[in-house]
Order: sequence, then structure tokens, then C-alpha cells
Amino acid sequence: MMGRHVLGVMPVERGSLLFTCVDVAGHPELEGRSVHAAFRENEWRVLAVGAAAVPPTSAATDTLAGLWLRGRTGFDWRPAQGRVLRAGDRVVPATTRRGLDILIAGVQPHPAHRRN
Repeated sequence: MMGRHVLGVMPVERGSLLFTCVDVAGHPELEGRSVHAAFRENEWRVLAVGAAAVPPTSAATDTLAGLWLRGRTGFDWRPAQGRVLRAGDRVVPATTRRGLDILIAGVQPHPAHRRN
């Protein structure tokens, strides 16, 4: 679970959306793909892109609001859909719990449990 920081959780219907900060490096679902191509329906969507080299410096970045305020100088909250994600980037995706498992750990759901 290295390279990720949970910023918030929002209940949605019978599940929840997780907002995290994830370093792109080493994630084949992100690295080398455009923001558009990195989207996975019912699993995750990239909301913002910033530089991985800029570490959070205070407790104020421990929430989405704190990251939003900090992001005015470090994150692009309206990234172009064609922007290619590189190893030096950090993204803020909105994910389902299952999507976060797939994204972070590479855990693929059993074929019988996939949603289309």
C-alpha cells in the first residue's frame, strides 16, 4: 500500500467512493496512459494530476479540502483527457473499494463478480 494516501471517503448508495493520492510510478493501469485511457468504469477516475516529487508538508493536506487548497499550486484539477501520466506524476483518483484494490495491489476480481 505504499505510495498512497487516503484523503476521504464518501458514502454512495450501498458502497463508498474513496479519494486517495497515488504515485503513478509502477502502476500499469496508470503509467503511460492518458487520463482518458486510465479511466475504468465502475472502478476509478482520475480527478487531478500533480508532481510526485512534491510531498505533503502539513496536516492540512490530510483531507480533500486541504489538498484542494494546496493543489492550487501543485495539482491540476482539470487535467486534459489526453494528458499522458508519467512515473513522476501523482494523481487523485475517486475509486470504489474494489477499484482501489485493483489499482494498488493489482488484485483482479473473480470473473463471476465482474460488473459490465
